[in-house]
Amino acid sequence: MSTGQMAALRAELKELGKENKRLKMEREILKKAAAFFAKESS
Repeated sequence: MSTGQMAALRAELKELGKENKRLKMEREILKKAAAFFAKESS
């Protein structure tokens, strides 16, 4: 594997890590919102 390919893979891995973190935060927010609205409607 060339140095350029390694750099590209590292950059992609970094981006995926950032996206994964953001999606986990969004999922937590949605879980809390779902629990809130479930409580409100009962």
